[in-house]
Amino acid sequence: MLETKPAKILLGVGNEDVEGGLAYAVAEARRRETGVHVVHAVPGVTTGADPSMMVIEGDALCAEGGRILGEVARRLEHELGELPVSTELHNGPVVPAITGTSRHAAVVVLQRQRMGHPGRIPTLSVTNAVAAHSDVPVVAVPAGWQPDPDRDRLVVAGLGEVEVSPDVVHAALEEAERRGGRVRLVHAWRYSQRYDDLVFAESTRQEFDAELRRQLEAALEPVLAGQPGVPVELVTAHGRPADLLVAESASAGLVVMGRHRSSMPWGPHLGSVVRAVLRESACPVMVVDPVPATTA
Repeated sequence: MLETKPAKILLGVGNEDVEGGLAYAVAEARRRETGVHVVHAVPGVTTGADPSMMVIEGDALCAEGGRILGEVARRLEHELGELPVSTELHNGPVVPAITGTSRHAAVVVLQRQRMGHPGRIPTLSVTNAVAAHSDVPVVAVPAGWQPDPDRDRLVVAGLGEVEVSPDVVHAALEEAERRGGRVRLVHAWRYSQRYDDLVFAESTRQEFDAELRRQLEAALEPVLAGQPGVPVELVTAHGRPADLLVAESASAGLVVMGRHRSSMPWGPHLGSVVRAVLRESACPVMVVDPVPATTA
């Protein structure tokens, strides 16, 4: 089971390539000076007429799950030295296994599987579901990702409305502080995809952008005051938010975004922009809850 203090990195692994997720978990554990807890879920066996066959098949699946956990744990122990590594094997659906354990973790790390497998349509169903419901921030890491000292020091945060979410900005500032880096706060705006060019002439766009920057700067001032040592750059641009953030991800070490807060247990907790960036980002993406749970 996951020890609660100090909170560990929770690394969820499947039966596919885990190189990117493992590399990020190692880097984050070193930054936070904490251990890593690895979780793997063995799918439940629900087919077959003979119950004894199901038991045998289930035992074989658990053995394979244990082998996967052992291999990842050995690699983590080699990389982390004295920092603790623990494992946990679940039997059943993967999303409840990870979200149920996440309340005791510092952050959840999942690898986003490679796009373009022959005959396979990527859905990101596990990543999206965990990011939508986890009790702590979730980082989705592209397959094959490796640390890059030049890029890792830049943390990009996507700003939604002018009413800035302090939790999203704070998360970005904390990540940049751990990396000895800087934050780029990005806000993209459009009037309407179909009529935007008709409504905003160039001069009007400039005026609108200048006023928007003034509003954002005023909203950000009390949030940024708490961590004055982190360099912050504010970028406002006319365009689609997902396009702008994916473009920024090419030179960043992390993109931080806020999910939606829904009053019901179902529904689009992530939003279309977050889902698009999770799918297309060139760097890891951290999804945080922009509204503290106690105030929801």
